[in-house]
Amino acid sequence: MKNVWLNPRFANTTPQLAIFADRDGTLIRHIDYISDPAQIELLPAVKASVHTLIEQGIPFFILTNQSGVGRGYFPIEQVYACQRRLFELLELQPEDIAGWCIAPEAPGTEGGYRKPSTRFIDEALNHLGAPNAATHMIGDTLVDLETAWNANASAWAVGCGKPQLAAAHHAGQIDGAYEFRNDFPACINAILTA
Repeated sequence: MKNVWLNPRFANTTPQLAIFADRDGTLIRHIDYISDPAQIELLPAVKASVHTLIEQGIPFFILTNQSGVGRGYFPIEQVYACQRRLFELLELQPEDIAGWCIAPEAPGTEGGYRKPSTRFIDEALNHLGAPNAATHMIGDTLVDLETAWNANASAWAVGCGKPQLAAAHHAGQIDGAYEFRNDFPACINAILTA
């Protein structure tokens, strides 16, 4: 497995729509510094939503910060094992999605892919040949929203991950445009029925 992978099958397909999702707290149950594949647990209805995107040919990317590697808590191989387990639970081959990015850098590291950097989104849209595609970033932290804003993408906040984002939403403390939904499937439903 690689840290960054873009599916050659999607190169220059010029889609109208591209979906980017955080992993921990968005697709799977949030556990701080998760490194054991046995702890990977899909959130409800995520599998069906991802399969819907694939069946409709919509490019779907996973973008995850994994600073536990950069902090020395566990090796990158543990992250790869968790990623493989995610695909097993989704009942997909990794090649079924448009790509992924695992950003292993510790906070404050320059030049990597760590959110809120837009580096992966920019590279993915260029790979698709669709720099102006309607782009959506879904996640459970303020950093995910910042990533969307930095990339001029539509920002989606979910309430099923880390509690801080949902609390800030309900308290009206988030500056910037975004949509709030309880979970990833509700976001996908809203995007596809807009």
